[in-house]
Parts: sequence; C-alpha cells; structure tokens
Amino acid sequence: VQVKSFYLDKYEVSNENYMNFVADTRYKTEAESFGDSFVFAIFLNSTYKESLKDFRVVQAKWWYKVLGADWKHPYGPDSDIKDVMDHPVIHVSWRDARAYCKWRGARLPTESEWEAACRGGHQDTKFPWGDKLLPGKKHMLVIYSFRDK
Repeated sequence: VQVKSFYLDKYEVSNENYMNFVADTRYKTEAESFGDSFVFAIFLNSTYKESLKDFRVVQAKWWYKVLGADWKHPYGPDSDIKDVMDHPVIHVSWRDARAYCKWRGARLPTESEWEAACRGGHQDTKFPWGDKLLPGKKHMLVIYSFRDK
C-alpha cells in the first residue's frame, strides 16, 4: 500500500489522556451509553466467568459481555483505572476515538495509513513479519494462545 506521509502517535492514548478529554468535553462513550462492553476472559476470575457463561461471544468464547464495563471500569463495575492511568484506554469505539482525535485537533488514520503503519514499512511481504503465515510453527496473533481448549 502506497500512502503519502502522515503523522501517527508513537504511543497509544492513555487512560489519563482520555480522562482529560472526557473532563474537558463531558463526552460519554458508547460503552457507557450501552451499559456494557466485552472483556477478555483472562481478566475475569473463574467465579465471575461462570456467572457470565451465557454472555460469551458465540464464535469467540474468550470474550464476555460484562454489564458496567467501560473505559473507567475496564473489567466491570467493581474495577477502576486509578493504578493504570498510564495504560492504554480500552472500551473505546471508533466513534469514541474519532471524538478524541477531533478534540486534539487530529484525526484517525485511514485504512491505508493504518495498514502501512502496521506493516512497519514492509510492503513486499504477505504479512508484516514475512511471507509465512506460521513462522516457526507459531501464530503471530496472541489471542489464539488464550482460546478455549
């Protein structure tokens, strides 16, 4: 993919950055509006997961729909971000990210820009890491290592 030069932040948007945006604009995220979001299984204890077993994503059973999960409560209503203010914000939709960018005087990358950034300058390979899907017989996508067995 050939793209013109563009600016992309070096780091993800932190919880602290997003909190400043929300404080300045009183923005309400889609997860807050909907009242729920999806949480990856490894972040939930087994008792809580059992109570949510009917709220798993059918084709991706390692994701659970959690009432009260949002950017301020990443693992549900009993969690908070006070100890992870420097971590990337989560439970933010495309619309939420676009609103944040507008507030900053920036924009989200286009699909082509995102692909170019993900490829890290490697345009002549099938995948960002080379031409083989499974180099060294390993998936390059971490999510598979947590899949239900």
